[in-house]
Amino acid sequence: MADRFIEQSKEIANNFIQNIVFIDDKAYKNDMTNNAFSALDVSNVFAQSGKICAVYAPKSISDVNSYNTILNKADVVILDWYLDIEKEENQVEDPDADADNDDPRGEFTLKLISDLLSQTGMLKLLIVYTGETDLFEITNSIYQKVDQHSFHKGDCVIQSLNSKILVRAKKQNSETQFAHNPELKDKIVSYESLPTLIVEEFADMTNGLLSNFALSSISAIRNNTSRMLSVFSPQLDPAYLGHKILLENTFESKQLLIKLFGEAISELLETTDIDTKDWVDNWIENRITDETISINGVSIGKSKDLLKKMFSSEQPRLKDKYTEASGKDMSNKDEGKLQSHTIELFAYDGIDVNKSNVDFAILTHHKNIFQPAIGAPILTLGTVIKSVDKYYVCIQQRCDSVRIKEERRFLFLPLEEKGEYPLIVNNELKLFPNKSSFAINNTSVNFYRKIKS
Repeated sequence: MADRFIEQSKEIANNFIQNIVFIDDKAYKNDMTNNAFSALDVSNVFAQSGKICAVYAPKSISDVNSYNTILNKADVVILDWYLDIEKEENQVEDPDADADNDDPRGEFTLKLISDLLSQTGMLKLLIVYTGETDLFEITNSIYQKVDQHSFHKGDCVIQSLNSKILVRAKKQNSETQFAHNPELKDKIVSYESLPTLIVEEFADMTNGLLSNFALSSISAIRNNTSRMLSVFSPQLDPAYLGHKILLENTFESKQLLIKLFGEAISELLETTDIDTKDWVDNWIENRITDETISINGVSIGKSKDLLKKMFSSEQPRLKDKYTEASGKDMSNKDEGKLQSHTIELFAYDGIDVNKSNVDFAILTHHKNIFQPAIGAPILTLGTVIKSVDKYYVCIQQRCDSVRIKEERRFLFLPLEEKGEYPLIVNNELKLFPNKSSFAINNTSVNFYRKIKS
């Protein structure tokens, strides 16, 4: 039986992936070696699968250096291992290269890979597609060039949280390919198999509930670019400038644009109505193992069927959902024990549920979720600040936090180690506001500027 969650993830990945870029020096040559590559054949294959395929054949080192921008924009990058390019006379030798290596196989490909991976946090699937025979050695060579704290090496694959590098062999018209090394036969990939390989490997990186929703949303935005541009038309420029010039602080008009664009995207996604109806059930089937577990001292017979029934229940309370789904009573005491530990019902191999909880809290409550922050933070309602070894949360009204031309005093509540309703300050720190009126700290904006500098 096919895993429906994985199949859904593949469909979403397939809809998201639009463009694939190949770098192969043999692309437009009549080459009969193992490294031969037909740009025409591979372009036709991807055209049939509805993908844009660009094939570049570098002739010089300057060509290779110019590809960085293109590769950063590509959804998937496919590189030949041995780019046979003559060095220019004024080419400066790489000080890290072997001094007596007259055949530096992989030199330019490694440079392209290193440049791509230097883009922090970029989601990228790279495939080294080669006619070379020693795929294990190629994998090792790449692994030596990456950050080994972030990447792990597998069977002709190197992977981190955001990037995956596959090493695969070009299919040759020979029955004897890898006869000397039969364990590599499953690494042979024909042109016709490349689109399927790409979708499967990309989905393997992104098959989660939130990541699937993000990919579906980005695809919806891509598919409706013309609609978005028609709403944000150049004909609105005079009205926008008329609004901007009337503002006491004209820079606030940018915040209006950000707000309008964000709301337009929200409305677009609502009207697109991404169908997530059976995602949770399929996720449970894919991730959950039936077992008896203890959560905060409460024994639970966790099963796929139980969790799916609890999600379909219309009962408002956790204990009532459990009773309806399992046919067993749950006491108020046990419900209280489970309330803050329900995440453990959805634990599976390889997941850190505590980190999952913290990261989700940051996503849902922090404004600056992309780090480093693009601009200086704004002191307003909900802003958390640090003074020496103490933390405070600002409770100043938003309307009193803008258009400030002179010194103004702000109100803060101290954050402490115990209390109710915690604030996630960072991945390691959870604090509680002291809501007592006598705990309010009243200080000037200069205090804030001092502790931030």
